[in-house]
Amino acid sequence: MNFKNSLTAKLILATVSISFIVLLLAVSDRIYGNYFAKNTKELIYPPCTKARHQSSEFDITVKINSLGVRDYEYAITKKKKHRVAVIGDSFTFGWGVNLEECWVKILEKELNVNGLNVEILNLGKGGASPVDYVQTAEKVIPVLKPDFVVVCALQANDLHQLIHAYDSLPKPEIEQPKKSYISEKSSILMNRLIPNFMKRLSVQNISISEQWKRDAPALLESFPGEQRLRFDWLDEKVKSDFKSGLLNPWLIHQAVYYPDYFSQPLDTADLDVVIGISAMADCFAKIKQICSANNAELMIISVPNLPYSSKDEMASLKKYGFTIPDSIFGKLLADETIKLAAAESEIEFYSVAENFRISKKENNLYFPFDGHFSKEGNKLFAASVKEIFERKINSH
Repeated sequence: MNFKNSLTAKLILATVSISFIVLLLAVSDRIYGNYFAKNTKELIYPPCTKARHQSSEFDITVKINSLGVRDYEYAITKKKKHRVAVIGDSFTFGWGVNLEECWVKILEKELNVNGLNVEILNLGKGGASPVDYVQTAEKVIPVLKPDFVVVCALQANDLHQLIHAYDSLPKPEIEQPKKSYISEKSSILMNRLIPNFMKRLSVQNISISEQWKRDAPALLESFPGEQRLRFDWLDEKVKSDFKSGLLNPWLIHQAVYYPDYFSQPLDTADLDVVIGISAMADCFAKIKQICSANNAELMIISVPNLPYSSKDEMASLKKYGFTIPDSIFGKLLADETIKLAAAESEIEFYSVAENFRISKKENNLYFPFDGHFSKEGNKLFAASVKEIFERKINSH
């Protein structure tokens, strides 16, 4: 009898203890959630995430700060005399290089060394288009209250994304890793019990390469006959990197569907290009309205894209299947489309493309296969726009 009573007492004590721990966890989760919500923002990416970016040319770990952007930690309220928000795509994000090697951070450091007391916020987002720039501006500018906003538009790419925004290309269903029944049910239970802790813990380790490796087979399967034939003709290294997850599969997707990707945007008489310029101008105008409502000045800077900047390096893009005639090298029309869109919205526009065309090619300015700025390319772009930033900040 004493044994039964003892066992019952232990079971009751264990049940009470477990219930107390569960209650404590739930209460702590809600307290943490309140703190987390106040001190973090998902301005672009989930806050406090980490991702490994790996290709045949680089292997880096990207860290997202508590405000959801790829940058050092900084307060929502401006701590320095000047605050500049730079909105752009992966070239602004710093794809393939460490944060301190990204042109935004190189420029920030140099301007502060020169006594300008400025913070330059990296609001780059991989794969972003002008439509995404508007969305970033809507979320970021009212919160961070910058003095200046700089939109970095990538030659050809931004225009092309607008031209083909509504194309009905096959969209393959990407199969995600399946969880076991127990794992799935446990995850559901934990998300209900401690949702804030789970949100914080579940976004820590992302492998871009593993994601690309999962995407590649479904993407390849979706290619119709003509596109599959173009893929089969590609350089063997490109195909190998594609299947191994060392190459962004959506770059191949663009190449097999739009081999004239880099030449079409140069034809300003093309109706699609005219429509694209108008759409870009509309995006710029929306950002301008947001800036005006928050007392921020706006300017547009074009980002030099590889085929117009380096004749030696653009050969690598041909290996993807893009049709790139040598004649497009040095063409100013890649800037002209962005310039026309900025002029239509009455926004200051700057180009530094010439600096890339005349630069001595002792080191590659771009990753040969990936196509983004290398460390040297980031350094050159920072040096090229430095005077523009200095003049704007000193006039404030």
